[in-house]
Amino acid sequence: MSENNLPIKLVLSKTTDIVPNTGGGQLKFFGEVTPQLKREITNKFENLLSFYSDVFNENESIPAVGKITVKTEAIAKSHKPSDLCRNCAIIGSEELNEIYIKVNRKNIQETIEMVRNPPSQKFQANMTAIVDIQPIKPEEKISPTLHSIVQEDFNSIKKVIKLKVFDFDDDFDNTQIWDYVIRKLRSLHFKDKYKIISYGDQLKFLKIEVTSYDDIIKLASINGVKTVGFFQEYSLPQNDFSVTEIQTLLDSEYRDSDVTIGIIDGGISDDNPFLKPYIVAREEYVDKVYQNPQHATFIASTIQYGNVLNSISAPVAYRFKFVDIVAIPNSDKDFGLTDSITEDDLMEIIEEVMEKYSSTTKIWNLSLGIENKPCDGSMSDLGVFLDYIQDTYHVQVFVSSGNVNCPPLRNWPPQEGIGEHDRLISMPHSVRAITVGSVALFDSADSIVNFNEPSPFSRRGPGANYIVKPDVVDYGGNYSTSYKIDGLGVKGLNSSGKIVEGNGTSYSTPRSLQKYASIYEEMVEPDLLLAKAMLIHSARMNSRELLDEHPDNIKYYGFGIPSADTQDILQCSKDCVTLVFKQKISQGSHLEMYDFPYPKSLIKNNKYIGEIGMTLVYLPPLDQKYGREYCRTNIDVSFGTYSYIDGGKIDYKGQVPLESKWDEKFESARVEHGFKWSPIKSYYRKLNRGIKLADGWKLRVDLTPRNGLYVPSQEFVLIITVKDSNGNDIYSEITNALRERGYITNNIETKFQVRQRQ
Repeated sequence: MSENNLPIKLVLSKTTDIVPNTGGGQLKFFGEVTPQLKREITNKFENLLSFYSDVFNENESIPAVGKITVKTEAIAKSHKPSDLCRNCAIIGSEELNEIYIKVNRKNIQETIEMVRNPPSQKFQANMTAIVDIQPIKPEEKISPTLHSIVQEDFNSIKKVIKLKVFDFDDDFDNTQIWDYVIRKLRSLHFKDKYKIISYGDQLKFLKIEVTSYDDIIKLASINGVKTVGFFQEYSLPQNDFSVTEIQTLLDSEYRDSDVTIGIIDGGISDDNPFLKPYIVAREEYVDKVYQNPQHATFIASTIQYGNVLNSISAPVAYRFKFVDIVAIPNSDKDFGLTDSITEDDLMEIIEEVMEKYSSTTKIWNLSLGIENKPCDGSMSDLGVFLDYIQDTYHVQVFVSSGNVNCPPLRNWPPQEGIGEHDRLISMPHSVRAITVGSVALFDSADSIVNFNEPSPFSRRGPGANYIVKPDVVDYGGNYSTSYKIDGLGVKGLNSSGKIVEGNGTSYSTPRSLQKYASIYEEMVEPDLLLAKAMLIHSARMNSRELLDEHPDNIKYYGFGIPSADTQDILQCSKDCVTLVFKQKISQGSHLEMYDFPYPKSLIKNNKYIGEIGMTLVYLPPLDQKYGREYCRTNIDVSFGTYSYIDGGKIDYKGQVPLESKWDEKFESARVEHGFKWSPIKSYYRKLNRGIKLADGWKLRVDLTPRNGLYVPSQEFVLIITVKDSNGNDIYSEITNALRERGYITNNIETKFQVRQRQ
């Protein structure tokens, strides 16, 4: 086998690598437990009792909700006031420093008695973490967008008001509160004006028609209602097109793929002879008069022919099959009649489509046009729904990061004063989805940005709770300073099969999807999670200097631009070794791999040198009840050096990621800057100055669940690449040393390697 076509190695852990956790965090007090503190907390619970007295007088079994705010330094899960809430169960949260609790008359009174006479040291410590305890007031239930909406816009949403009800994580309580809310709706004369919409076990809404804003206030005043908002409307994204005279051959060599890709959009044109033969199924949810196939056709052509159309070198090209879902109406007045689709209708379509096609179509493209407020850090309902879809139907969805459609567009580096104007909107915040931003492929003396710089229109991260979004970027276009395409866009095909230029994250998204689909196609044993990890890892290794120069660039580039060469992603070379660890970690233990075989070729002058890249991907349990704590487990990985010191103790130093003194920072800092609770983590370090020789290298993987959550085990994929810039054969060194240390390794075989042997 060629020295550049070496297989990636899957490493199986040994039973001795699984090590029980020891100890736990010490009890921490955030102040003194004084008579004044007891009085303050007692008064707060008594105010709760007073606020909900009408509810409790009506029916003792109806639960209500209190909101506890804790001190910033008490956000970490080990400091959650679980003992203080032993009678008032914790049922969720929104902000990192907030906790929702279930309250009724009896449990409030019992808690007040315990505050006066604390039953334990832990209870007292919990008391010192409290800043405030408040009821959920009507005004805070109304979404900021709905609250600020003007009368003209209000008329357009009166029939699509969305109510969410608190989930008490208890079947009896949930039945009680839903019955209670429905009774109140009827008493407020909404009897024939509401509809219950649900998906799975956790997604449940009320769709209500109102007549005035006064109705909104009435709805927000109902006990048990969590939020009052409205179902968003979506249309095709606004993307510029420009006809070009460039000619190209579309009859290059291609390999027909068995992989089917679903496109939920405006429909692929039957008049395009280069795409029509590959449409294997179609579902139409939009009336013919509102259909505009230009957008979906460009997307499909980018998947099928994007590299050759844009003169991008890729040794292997596939022709995929398409499931064409015509779900999004035309939004371009110049094209014809326009319309939009409401959020609940789109959800219904997506679930219906998944029920029919998800067993055979595992990869889906979704790009939506919406002008909305920038991300406020919380998950959107559509994002939560897309997570539910991907978990339920075992599919991978790609979404675009969205376009900035009104001036100013962003320069690079970003101009002062742009603020949140270019921030992601809510839709791309699906944790499971791969969100794609855009960078420029072409530039000119008059272009806003240069080659490989973030496109002027591409929205930036971070995503909800500082999760990295976009995940990756790809080529999606550029503009001149006069906001014209002028040969700066990416090329695709229009409805009739002619070459056109376009701009938009809608066109960068199918490029990354094509790379993912190619990885998936090449796998002898297809694996969605492994393909995702491979794509992210390729992006990080392909863009390592780009992100290292300016860490803030991750907001714009995500983890970078994946390689266009699938074989580059799925193979090793003699001087670049990639190892995959795909296994499970159990709660109460961690994985610890001592004496990792770091190549002797990468030791120089008693120092370790080389390049190390590491990507961790996992699918944490998700729970929308917990707002910014939506991801319910955290997996951390550390790769570093250890030395034996006096008494046989081990001194360990994390090298990738480079160790940080997180104990000196608050939980919020770890979340914002340290990837904590993020389901994708990717690191890179070039040992330019080398690091001091030690007794060996160690790999450690830890699992941390949220407070009170028990997770038997959590699957993860970890990819580690070690590279020698001098071209030495470290592949043989590492693979042989793993075998000598008793590790079983298997080749991650690709169809390309199988073909090479034939």
